[in-house]
Amino acid sequence: MIQVTALLGTLEFQESAKRKGHFALYNCLVLGHTKYKGVQRVYSNPFPAKPFHGSHRLDLVMIRPPGIDNGAFVVSPDTVWYARVLLLFSASAMTDTGSKSFECALVSTLETYDDPDNGNYINYINYDHYTCKTY
Repeated sequence: MIQVTALLGTLEFQESAKRKGHFALYNCLVLGHTKYKGVQRVYSNPFPAKPFHGSHRLDLVMIRPPGIDNGAFVVSPDTVWYARVLLLFSASAMTDTGSKSFECALVSTLETYDDPDNGNYINYINYDHYTCKTY
């Protein structure tokens, strides 16, 4: 518990138009590439009082499992982990070298890859709404 308290003590306040707090929340992460045109957007809208276009969208993402070297990773349905983005946020903390900002994503427990021959790639049992758009 002492380590958690010490870690939380390094967090710095961030200001917004209305409030001051340790975390800044946002609903969209934009991913792009330096060589290729276009972007991919990942949305997370978990708050019941703040729907986004009438829904509470929580997109799925693929994650590289830990313990695999960058050069040895080959993307395929069997080599990635699937997770649902529950919250997108940023925080600022005082480190040994000064203040540092962190952009973070809280993700769900891993989703299951299930029966691709029948088109059911992800097990959606616990979710009311899911959509994904590529721009």
